[in-house]
Amino acid sequence: MNPEKTQDGKLVSGVNLFIPPKDWQSPTNQMISTKLRFDKQGGRLAYHLEQGFKPGEVTPETAHQIGVELAKELFGDKYEVVVATHVDKEHIHNHILLNSVSFVDGRKFHQPNAMYYDRIRKASDRLCEKYGLSVIKEAKKSRYEDYPAQNHKEPQSSPTVHSVMYGDIDRAVEAAKDLEDFYRILTRMGYRIRREGKYPAISPEGHGFFRLYKFKEGYTEEDIRRRIAEKKVYREPKKVYGAWRNQEERRAYQKRYTGYYARRYDRRGLNYTYLHYRYMLISIRRQTYPYYPTVEQRKAVAKLEKYSREARLLVRNKIQTKEELCRYQSDLGERIHALHKERWYLKQDLQKCSDESERQVIQEKISEISRRLKPLYRERSLCRDIAERCSSVTAAVGREKEYAMRGMAHERGEGSWTTRQRQ
Repeated sequence: MNPEKTQDGKLVSGVNLFIPPKDWQSPTNQMISTKLRFDKQGGRLAYHLEQGFKPGEVTPETAHQIGVELAKELFGDKYEVVVATHVDKEHIHNHILLNSVSFVDGRKFHQPNAMYYDRIRKASDRLCEKYGLSVIKEAKKSRYEDYPAQNHKEPQSSPTVHSVMYGDIDRAVEAAKDLEDFYRILTRMGYRIRREGKYPAISPEGHGFFRLYKFKEGYTEEDIRRRIAEKKVYREPKKVYGAWRNQEERRAYQKRYTGYYARRYDRRGLNYTYLHYRYMLISIRRQTYPYYPTVEQRKAVAKLEKYSREARLLVRNKIQTKEELCRYQSDLGERIHALHKERWYLKQDLQKCSDESERQVIQEKISEISRRLKPLYRERSLCRDIAERCSSVTAAVGREKEYAMRGMAHERGEGSWTTRQRQ
């Protein structure tokens, strides 16, 4: 409502609000009063829309009239709105500010993603055409990706929570005979299910709930129901996870896995920790891990080669503590700095040298230093990653060791691919 942008306040109007001349605080106070009346001061306070017009096509008065009509049509029945038309730019544009709390019943405004296309844009285009103005037929592609574009695009560069969930849904659909069976299978895979609300939602271990209606095509509840119904012949459910063929083999795998951790329980150095973590990831990839892996574990499997390189670095240099890792990083930094310095002086000599044979010798020395630097750069990157992740890796290995020790004391559940009971 800046007076310099709104012709000294002439292009400011209220819908369900009274705005005294040049009293810019009044609409704010009225909106706050509505929130206090219904005791809804938290959450989102207001919504903001911006409506732009083609430069030179519309007068400020007409633009303001269109903005007021748009606000009345969309929100005038229940909400307080301020419409301010700015003329400080080449293109005249409206700012529409909507109180999030209704002055009628106190309900908060909710705007689904589809509302922009279904109501707001259609109403704006219709009003512009009514006044003989042009409208955008095809909007420019935004450089920002919306929620579906970020999480549902194919292929994903690396595993995400969504891509892992879609894989689990595919396996559950293949094994399920109906929708109820589908949800039972997801529960056995470690998911929490919420179906009592308006929108069914699922929650993988360690994450919040995701509503199915937001998933990409083929993964909403209706699509899942259809996919299960379209299976031509119901077969015996496929095994969702596990390399074992029967319960006896499963117990053998479990005994081998828990035995590995139980025997090495006292080896707590950072180098041994990464070896144990690598063993867990290899077991998950081979499906010999005796429990259904979590989302985070399956995302870590995609980085198995990197964890293997880190384990080899720690074992080769006998690094057992964070302090030893810091000292190794410091020594590595000094070696890299010394080589950088040596290469810098060689490059200075190269610029001063005019003899071709001497230049060739210097270039070979520079190339040799660059070759020596490459593995040091890789080690530096691995050390940084270890320093960043070693706490979470140590915690994960600690949990596996505790489960193994308890597993040695008594045999855990009979299910072939159930998740563990987290303590």
